[in-house]
Amino acid sequence: MPTFMQQASERLRVIKLILLGQLVAALLVGTGGLMIAGSLTGMSALLGGLIAWLPNTYFALRAFRYRGARAAQKIVRSFYAGAFGKMILTMALFAIVFIKVKPLSALALFIGFAIVQAMNWLVPLLVAIHERRKYPST
Repeated sequence: MPTFMQQASERLRVIKLILLGQLVAALLVGTGGLMIAGSLTGMSALLGGLIAWLPNTYFALRAFRYRGARAAQKIVRSFYAGAFGKMILTMALFAIVFIKVKPLSALALFIGFAIVQAMNWLVPLLVAIHERRKYPST
């Protein structure tokens, strides 16, 4: 049975993998858009991916900077602050892109955003599948 510290360490490892997976997905979706439909689509998809990745990175840095039972109140506050900041940052980035980037493919932007957001579910699923294969239950 893993200890609390081992579980916390594993969660942080998965969070780092999610952020790395999101960054890779943003780059791939931008490259894919470029190759399939040209530079406008590629840049728009990349921007959408970055709009998802940057606020998630902010949240992770903000929310997971404290550890341990003694820091429980700080942990809760940092999660709320991280979630609020993530929401504000996401809205601000969408607004900046829609105002400043011309021309823009809104469809590619939202597809890039959605694909990168999907990494929040895909990476933990892949980690769980890998762990089950690595340590099959008896």
